[in-house]
Amino acid sequence: MLRDLHIQNFALIDDLWLEFGPGLTVLTGETGAGKTVLLSALELIMGGRGDSDQVAFGADKAKVEAGFDGDLTVSRTMSAAGRTRVLLNGDLSSVGALQKQIAKLIDLHGQHDHQALLLATRHIEYLDRWASDSISPLLGSYLNARQAWKKAHDELCEIQDLLAKSVEESEAGKIALDEIERIDPQPNEDDELRVKLPTLQHSEAISEFMAAAQEKLRGEGAALESLYELDALLEQVVALDPSIADLKLSAAELRHALDGIADALSDYAISIQHDSSALEEAFERLASLESLAKRYGPTLATVLERKEHLLTLVDVAENSDERLFRAKDEEKVRRADLEKAAQALSRARRVVADDFIEQISNAASDLELGKVRFDIDLATLPFSQWTDRGSDTVEILYAPAPTVPVRSLAKIASGGEVSRVMLALKSVLGKADNIPILIFDEVDAGIGGATGLAIGAKLKQLAETHQVLVVTHLAQVAVYADAHFFVSKESSGKDDNIVKTMVVALNSEQRISEFARMLSGSDSKAALKHAKELFDSAR
Repeated sequence: MLRDLHIQNFALIDDLWLEFGPGLTVLTGETGAGKTVLLSALELIMGGRGDSDQVAFGADKAKVEAGFDGDLTVSRTMSAAGRTRVLLNGDLSSVGALQKQIAKLIDLHGQHDHQALLLATRHIEYLDRWASDSISPLLGSYLNARQAWKKAHDELCEIQDLLAKSVEESEAGKIALDEIERIDPQPNEDDELRVKLPTLQHSEAISEFMAAAQEKLRGEGAALESLYELDALLEQVVALDPSIADLKLSAAELRHALDGIADALSDYAISIQHDSSALEEAFERLASLESLAKRYGPTLATVLERKEHLLTLVDVAENSDERLFRAKDEEKVRRADLEKAAQALSRARRVVADDFIEQISNAASDLELGKVRFDIDLATLPFSQWTDRGSDTVEILYAPAPTVPVRSLAKIASGGEVSRVMLALKSVLGKADNIPILIFDEVDAGIGGATGLAIGAKLKQLAETHQVLVVTHLAQVAVYADAHFFVSKESSGKDDNIVKTMVVALNSEQRISEFARMLSGSDSKAALKHAKELFDSAR
């Protein structure tokens, strides 16, 4: 639900706050008062194109902010220089992201902006939502079958691609694979050899250093022998003066630490190889690995990846007939399942299509559309064009008179006519329509008072499941509203040369006066009486 709208320095609006509630809200006012400005502000919130001309004269920028249920806030700022900025919940965003977010919330239907109704690709969604009880399970089954088929199809394509590659690469691939398998490189083996080689190259020098180090630790009169003697002396002192026990413990810990170092050095010295053949083998092994990397790399890791790829190619080539047969068979089975699910979905749509069109026709019959006729074109697409909606295309068709052939809704000439068709459709969809906010502009264009009451009643019915905002010139529509805003222009400044658009919420008494103006252009007693009777009747 749209909770509030804040407009600053936008066209003729200085600073305007509007708060909205659930149900039906109408905006009325004399022609040229500025109702279109409010719609333009809402279009900006929906991600419409901003124009620097919309910035109020003398202002640096215009700003439109809206708050929605669910703690969503939208802010759109336009500078006089033409720059625009979008904020979603206070975070900088893009116009595209704004359009995607708001498209789930608002559907605006105006004289020249009829959006979803004119897009034939959306009509299948209308039918499916209206008949969701019967369609949704079948659509779910179809989507599951489509996913299984796509998986099987992708696997088949992958095997076919590998087969094509294996034919092209078979000879060169076998030669490369034989060489890689003969050398049999292991992960990170080249790096490990580069670390090991310096030790092999300098083994004699390292052994000499290790012998000298051990002599310093464990030789006659060396560190450890002195520490053992120190330990014995401190043992005697502790017997006489226990207060230095901690010092004796520290000395013992030092001796243990040096003992550990001596043991580790001894183990290291034993591990050092003095075998010249081992050094030569390491050099030769590293040279072989570097040669592999140069030919099939650039790194040893790449060589190992190449090996796995070549193994796959060989496996495919050697087992191509069997693997291809299994993949084709799986794809065939999954396609049959998909076609069966698509047929069931299509049959269900055809079962409900006539009732759907009949309900739209019935809803339209009260909306001054004359002897209009609706039909539905439900056709089957080629398999390659199937979508997540199934194998069908659905288009609602319309004829303005019995003698005229039905044709696309997009070809309806009158904006008011389109608005009323949309109103009929929306009233049929009811709770199945998942767009919560509906805005209608000039839904009553070119109609009389009696039909206006029918339109008002339809809008009131629609407002039971949606938040509905309507710009109207008919009192017969406005009397059904739960909230009523009056739009006017006021002059100020020297010689009244400054004109601003004002919007006020009307109470019941003020509404009756506005109804009287809309009905007869005056607030005479007769007009007020008529207005009150109309208001009471709607209530």
